[in-house]
Amino acid sequence: MFRKIRMLIGIVVLFILVACAEGIASTSSEHHLIISHFLPGSHPIQTDVFQAIGNEMKEKSNGAISYDLYPANALGDAGSQYDMAVTGEVDIALSVHGYSPGRFPLVSILELPFFAESAAHGSEIMEHLYDEFPSIQNEHNDTIPLFLFTADPAQLVTKAEPIKSPEDVKGLRIRSPSPLANDILEVLGAVPVSMPMGDVYESMERGVIDGAMIPLEALYNYNLYEVANYITIGNFSTTPFFAVMNQDKYERLSESEKTIVQQATGLETAIKSGSVFDEDGKKGRQLAEDNGAQVYEVMGNNLAEWKEALDPIFDAWVNEMEKDGLPGGEIYQRALELKEELR
Repeated sequence: MFRKIRMLIGIVVLFILVACAEGIASTSSEHHLIISHFLPGSHPIQTDVFQAIGNEMKEKSNGAISYDLYPANALGDAGSQYDMAVTGEVDIALSVHGYSPGRFPLVSILELPFFAESAAHGSEIMEHLYDEFPSIQNEHNDTIPLFLFTADPAQLVTKAEPIKSPEDVKGLRIRSPSPLANDILEVLGAVPVSMPMGDVYESMERGVIDGAMIPLEALYNYNLYEVANYITIGNFSTTPFFAVMNQDKYERLSESEKTIVQQATGLETAIKSGSVFDEDGKKGRQLAEDNGAQVYEVMGNNLAEWKEALDPIFDAWVNEMEKDGLPGGEIYQRALELKEELR
């Protein structure tokens, strides 16, 4: 009798152990990715890019890779996103390089005036520079970069004062997206004001700032067309973005799963990410014009005037990089070449 009971218990224990082993085996190949960014949940970077990436990885891995998206700083502010990917608080993070001052000095090459002519153009330049220069790769060496891209070029948007020449910028309080943008505005005689994009609308509406250096997509995605009465198109800077993955999470993927992640990201996704900014930039400009905004485009002799005013920025950037032992001159020259090659 007792022998039968012990045998029955043994069988039950065996079934439990087998079930546990099967459970471990089935979950060991499953990877649930926490994806975090600072943009609104309605932004096309979430709806058109990240959801497409997540769905592609899920489909190609037969469900072994799944994901959840956390937009709008739900897990941490914009300046913390990179560190959250480093530490593993999130698996994939997207934000702006400039929100981590001093951490990505060479990436700021795209923030110099007149480089990118569109977000897709800037994104392709950025990806090529990353591929060609180990020094830029080293700036991201504590994560796995999935793709780097840019927003559409930043323009000068004001509420009360039109800007047609560099002289018109003097004394204006202008929202700045990064330290290098601060330098650009200071060279023009403006007072740069650092603030998150989400604060720009109220600050312009209340007169806390006179204007903002922003991509035109922000007119659409942040409703800034409602407070933008004057827009000066000059491609004064471009904001670089990163999408990076935690190293440990990446290394836990099988080789085939790593290939799936690589195929879902990379250059094509960078260009696509830029393109959604370009499309929203067109929408933003149209909304602003429909709302009565006056648009002035820098061109011809007037462009020469702007270039002369901003010329010190280029030499200062190269000199600062070289002083720190970084190949600033080489990267600057290559960026100029890529600007023409990738048009």
